[in-house]
Amino acid sequence: MHAYKQETESSRDRKSTPPSSAPPSDELRVAVTFKRANGADGPTKFSPPLSLSSVKEFQPDPMVVDQALHQLSLLGFQPTRRGNLSVSVRCKRELFEQTFGTQLSVVRLDSKLDYAFHSLYYPAQGAPWSMPPQLAHVLDDAYIQWPHIYMGRRAKARAAGRAKKATIVRGSTRRAGTMAGAAARLPSLKPPAVNYFHLNVPDGVTGLLNVDKVHKAGTIGKGVRVVMVDTGFAHSHPYFVSKGYKSSVDLAPHATNDATDLNGHGTGESANLLAVAPGITFIGIKVNNDDGSNGASMLEGFQQALLHNPHIISLSMGYDLRKDDGTQMSELPNNMAALEAEIQAAIARGIIVVFSAGNGHFSFPGMMPNVISAGGVFVDENSAMQASNYASAFQSRIYPGRSVPDFCGLVGMLPHASYIELPVPPGSEIDREQAEPDDGQGDGTAPDDGWGVFSGTSAAAPQLAGVCALLLEKNPGLSPSDAKAILRRTARSVTKGSANPSSGKNNVGVPASTGDTGAAGAGLIDAFVAWQQL
Repeated sequence: MHAYKQETESSRDRKSTPPSSAPPSDELRVAVTFKRANGADGPTKFSPPLSLSSVKEFQPDPMVVDQALHQLSLLGFQPTRRGNLSVSVRCKRELFEQTFGTQLSVVRLDSKLDYAFHSLYYPAQGAPWSMPPQLAHVLDDAYIQWPHIYMGRRAKARAAGRAKKATIVRGSTRRAGTMAGAAARLPSLKPPAVNYFHLNVPDGVTGLLNVDKVHKAGTIGKGVRVVMVDTGFAHSHPYFVSKGYKSSVDLAPHATNDATDLNGHGTGESANLLAVAPGITFIGIKVNNDDGSNGASMLEGFQQALLHNPHIISLSMGYDLRKDDGTQMSELPNNMAALEAEIQAAIARGIIVVFSAGNGHFSFPGMMPNVISAGGVFVDENSAMQASNYASAFQSRIYPGRSVPDFCGLVGMLPHASYIELPVPPGSEIDREQAEPDDGQGDGTAPDDGWGVFSGTSAAAPQLAGVCALLLEKNPGLSPSDAKAILRRTARSVTKGSANPSSGKNNVGVPASTGDTGAAGAGLIDAFVAWQQL
């Protein structure tokens, strides 16, 4: 294992940074892992990927964790969430540098990619590092958490060389102002008309996934707790209110305002989940901060989700594990070991975990073998199916033998995957950017009307999570591996099309095939046929 990415900016570079570049937050989000109960090394020192069996060996002694948290608190670190195998803490840059004897450099990320934020402090390659004596006997390691990517937008092929640095970050003041103005006009209950083929929710999605027959049989997800971690969930939108969904929102650490979603991603994509399983107990975990500063890390969001004793966790986010030359990484970065461990521990406990496979990304955790990795299939107006060339498909180099995706939900095609018309907060980022994108034609909606036409594997993940909820209502004892096996063997084969070129070798997308390892995995899920298996 190794640290994630290393494109840094030195002190000399910092002086020449354009004034429009936003400085990183001085507050760091840190994942802390621990030595094993027998005192042996923890997960960051274990080179192979963790399995459902091996993760049990990394369970730390609770008293050791208590002692470590006490010592960290005395030093000035602020614990935010405690998971099964890790703890999330916050601290200032100066405290991190002093405690671990290191020096942090500025890392700037491509502002065109949908990161939660676009700059951070991180140790440069070769920076000094030392564990303080009072922590050395209890801690495995402490790693700064990078911002995640929302899987509603596509990855772009990268040429070899330095990653492009972000120079402009959208101002939160302007964004909030736009939202406030748009909110004065209540969005309509029904979506605006657009002049091209697309799907509506709920009927368009449920029809193509063969969900309607399951609903008619009386199965709608009752009694199943599904937690979705995302930007936020503005379910005061008239569309959601009219459906009478059982929905609540909890804030992950340092997220703010459980009623808003300035981005719109979580609100829109959650409509896919609730379309498929309208009777679930929906719990949204908001990770974004409305003032534009660092919200919760993905690890903090996942740890928050675990507090609700979920049956299913759905996440439409991840990391693009791509080297500077554009090829896939072959080792999991150390700063993702805590997240890997928490996910494996959750699945080992019987929680079904669904991740997006990515939109041209080499997506982690979507590549983990035991999660359900949601890919994309496009079904046209004549019901012809093809693999979405917006969605990722690849063989993981980190997890040997792992083909991504497992199977698919509904996802549009390049360039924008404008496929499913979804309710969003009026004037939110997605509302504006889908209506008036920087590259090409908009989706035909207005930038402040509270509707957008989009998809990505961000849509597929909650669709698949919804189908899992239908299966769990019928058989509450269904294990994650059982659910995955049923969906795989009942999926409809997709043999046409190819995946996103950015996730293929030499920028060529993986083709669809008659096997389970092509662009669409096992194919498009069939909810009714899967339900009949139980």
